[in-house]
Amino acid sequence: MKNIAVLGVRNMIGSELIKILEQRDFPAGEVYFTAPGDTGGEETFFKDKEVRLQNNYDAFADNVDIVFCCLDRVQARSAASKFKKKALFIDCARAFSSTPGVPCVIPEINGEVLMQQHNLVTNPWSMTIQLLMVLHPLHVNFQLKHLHVVGLAAVSDLDWDAVDELSYEYEYLATGLNIEKCEGSVFPHTIGGNLIPQVGDFARQGDTEEEAVLAKEVSMMLGTADIKISATMVWAPVRRGHCLAVSAGFERKTPLVEVRDILKKAPGVTIVKHDDEYPMPESVVGKDEVFVGRLRADKVFDNGLSMWIACDNLRKGSALNAVQIAELLPA
Repeated sequence: MKNIAVLGVRNMIGSELIKILEQRDFPAGEVYFTAPGDTGGEETFFKDKEVRLQNNYDAFADNVDIVFCCLDRVQARSAASKFKKKALFIDCARAFSSTPGVPCVIPEINGEVLMQQHNLVTNPWSMTIQLLMVLHPLHVNFQLKHLHVVGLAAVSDLDWDAVDELSYEYEYLATGLNIEKCEGSVFPHTIGGNLIPQVGDFARQGDTEEEAVLAKEVSMMLGTADIKISATMVWAPVRRGHCLAVSAGFERKTPLVEVRDILKKAPGVTIVKHDDEYPMPESVVGKDEVFVGRLRADKVFDNGLSMWIACDNLRKGSALNAVQIAELLPA
């Protein structure tokens, strides 16, 4: 059994991660939970046992085998130095996603990298995870050449403050009042009843940081720089559940019967049976799979496919992916 630590149990990802560890009956030995700030001796429960919240890493750093880091990026970088000499440090905050030598891991795609000696690994972005869960098996069979993606991101990717801001603004909308933007807002514009086509700060050539990250992670994890990728990421007024509208072109023909058969066999993927059915945020929350609907031939790309992909961004998009990484380790 492995001794584990979860850093940031009050964050949305941390809270979800603890649920998943319990649901999957993860074989944990000693358990350490942390929350930044003064915990005041607070306790929480894990597998019906009380666990006291801590904020001093030195008290247990030498006694853990796996660290799930659900802190923000600044806190995660600081915490990593305390653990990475001994424990496997799984970065759920993507603080190290651009660090050379730190592998991005999706167990269904490149879990074999854990056979190498790594003390630090990271989740890809939640959008990248759900996209590649579907595209990777198709790429293996048909070789992806072109990719156009529009992503609708749920606000929970930015944790509780973003969810609270959405709820606050919807209170105004429910009473017919104009939204008063709160001080220190998470979003650059109102998110209640709105769409914001800016996820991350703007970078080069008009792309945002997250659009660039998605393109980089897709190319890296598919092992090719030859894919032409265009992405537009949008904050949607949804608490939980990312959605992607995808058009993809491939090297060889993509018969829909064969495509459906491939996706039916793909681990962690569920394809909707009928054309008039489709996954939505409200239907994927709390579920582990990545769901695919609206699958059809694309009319722009050669050998093209169009599809709609939905996933719970806090589960397979983050916390579940991290737990699955830990499950790959030898007992």
